[in-house]
This record gives sequence, structure tokens and C-alpha cells, in this order.
Amino acid sequence: MRPSTIVALPVAIASASAMPTVSIDPSLIPDFGLMAGQDPNGSGSCAGANNILIPCFCPPDREEFIEKVNSAVASGNFLGTPVTFNVNPLAQSNKDKFDRATTCLIVLQSFNGTRGVGCPAASAPTILNQQKRFANLLERDLSHGS
Repeated sequence: MRPSTIVALPVAIASASAMPTVSIDPSLIPDFGLMAGQDPNGSGSCAGANNILIPCFCPPDREEFIEKVNSAVASGNFLGTPVTFNVNPLAQSNKDKFDRATTCLIVLQSFNGTRGVGCPAASAPTILNQQKRFANLLERDLSHGS
């Protein structure tokens, strides 16, 4: 075996095993707007936004949620769904805020590790309202040619 092959192999293994990391400023992730376990109905459901029933464990623990958002942003997807999240706190465009809210909802709705099995958007009205607000602003900007 040539010496260059021996040296290159450990480097290739080390770089393949290194997972990308990112640390999102928690202030870029909106609060959920609800606390888990509100108004339980006795059958596992609790009150969400607009009296929509949600699982009583929703929304999830904020720290655990932030960790999953960090992981999704670092890998560029969550359970195969592409995500975009500008981690620069100075990036405050309507698009940046829309993308952040959308990423949070993607992670929230598949929070339990299976696509579509997690917490519904009704468990995070602040995030949902942010996504809607900035979607409307982006649409307005596009219609005005901005």
C-alpha cells in the first residue's frame, strides 16, 4: 500500500463521520404561544389554539424542540423534508422570518420522529401566525414587484 493511501483513508473516515452542527440563537425561534396540558378532556386531548383539540403533550419541551430545530437546520432537512433557516440574528427580512417559522412547523409536526406524527400547528399559534403573516407580506411584495 502506498503511504498516501494510508494517510488519506483516516482523513476520509473522519470527515464522513463529522456531522454538521449549528447553534441557533433561541430568540430566532418564536414561543409556542401555548403550554402543554391545558384543559384536558379526559381522552388524551387538550385545548389548542381556537379550541382545536391537540395531544396533551403538545407543544413539546422548548429546549428539546430547539435541539431538533438545530439538528434539522444543520442537516438541511427534517425527516427528508428540506428546511431553510437563516441563523444570522441580523437577517430579519420577511423571507427569513417566513422560512424560520416554516422550519419550526415542519419540526413540530413530525416531532416524534415520524413524518406527520408530532404536534399540530394549533399547538403553536405564535409560530403559525408568524408563518401566515410573513407569507402574506411576501405575497404582497411579489404582487408589487418588490
